[in-house]
Amino acid sequence: MTRVTDLYARAQQSLAGGVSASTRLNRALGHPLYFDRSAGCRLWDLDGREYIDLCCSHGAALIGHGDARVIAAVQAALARGAACSYENELHSELAELLCQTIPACERVRFTGSGTEATMHTIRLARAFTGRSKLIKIEGHFHGYHDQVMYSIGTPADQLGDEHAPNKYRGSAGMAPGLDEQLILVPYNRPDLLEQAIREHAHEVAAVICEPIYYNAGCILPTKEFLSVLREQTRAHNVLLIFDEVLCAFRMCAGGAQQYLGVTPDLCTIGKAIGGGFPISAFGGRRDIMETLMPHGNCQHSGTYNGHIVSVAAAIAAVNAYREPGFYEHISALGAKLFPGLNAILKQHGVAGHVQGLGARFGVYFGVPGEVRSYRDAVQHQRATMLTFIAAAIRNGVYFHDYGGGACHHGFCSAMTLSDADVALSRLDRAVGEMVA
Repeated sequence: MTRVTDLYARAQQSLAGGVSASTRLNRALGHPLYFDRSAGCRLWDLDGREYIDLCCSHGAALIGHGDARVIAAVQAALARGAACSYENELHSELAELLCQTIPACERVRFTGSGTEATMHTIRLARAFTGRSKLIKIEGHFHGYHDQVMYSIGTPADQLGDEHAPNKYRGSAGMAPGLDEQLILVPYNRPDLLEQAIREHAHEVAAVICEPIYYNAGCILPTKEFLSVLREQTRAHNVLLIFDEVLCAFRMCAGGAQQYLGVTPDLCTIGKAIGGGFPISAFGGRRDIMETLMPHGNCQHSGTYNGHIVSVAAAIAAVNAYREPGFYEHISALGAKLFPGLNAILKQHGVAGHVQGLGARFGVYFGVPGEVRSYRDAVQHQRATMLTFIAAAIRNGVYFHDYGGGACHHGFCSAMTLSDADVALSRLDRAVGEMVA
């Protein structure tokens, strides 16, 4: 028994399921990995084994682990007492920085998690419009509150017709009737999106979507889908919410909305914003954001909103993303890793391919051609993914896994081109083991 497996046995005696969050169990291993330390693009487990990290804290560690700029900012905040739930000049500094960086943000508010960010943004949209329903895109993930935990991870045999996707529940314990506030539309079906907006605009507060669908790997919107999304929401006075908890800072400082050239009315920002520390945000048009208390009548508050340690870390991280050359380096890494892994799969005769943009990517096994929607992604071969991830971990490359489905992986800016070569060499051995 290793220290890792020994600790898992211990953890199960006090932690429900042996983990602090359900998805921290790596399904490819049958247990979580316990890491002792991290630095840059590497992790070390309790047994001293070293891994190149291609999870990167599910995207939160875009800048890498233990970045000196982030650590210095955190230490400075701690030295000042780190008092929480009071306003500080750093809150204004981070807010100004976000408003300068994210196209949609004329005003922002801070939250602790991405789940909180989407929850408050949806409430704000309802308060501003006076309408209650939400158009959600099939498969897109917006956190763990009940109103959006439909149509995530829907099994292939329970999808339903594209014109009326099944409102599959993502968890037990959800109150009945919440699904009546949702209208589902498949991703990259502009015809069905336009139909839904036209038919339901009088009762719909907002359309919410991942502008780049990273939660199923990396799926980009078509130009037609984007055009309908922005033009029809604007024409029918329906708010457009871009959930950029995962997209933000991934491929450029202004996130997916800058990359795609589409500015939503509201957006959420998370994961990478904190440089590995827990903070998220939401923001948008000034007139909408002024609906929040104390100016308006929509509530948003919380003791840990904008905890000063995380705010300090976020200022350091966002400033780093704005530095010249940051995204040129990200692009160079992607240009090496994505075709490199594709070539390895082809060389070993494994039916799979990579789709990536910026610092996140998906690996799809057994899906012919480009993946353009959740309905494509759900055809991905789960058993092959589990085998691949287990082999990669044995060979010193850490991928996290949530059950074998199509999901996002990624790298950080602390990775060098030589690190990428090492990762590809290790993955070559791993894929070779798969077919041996």
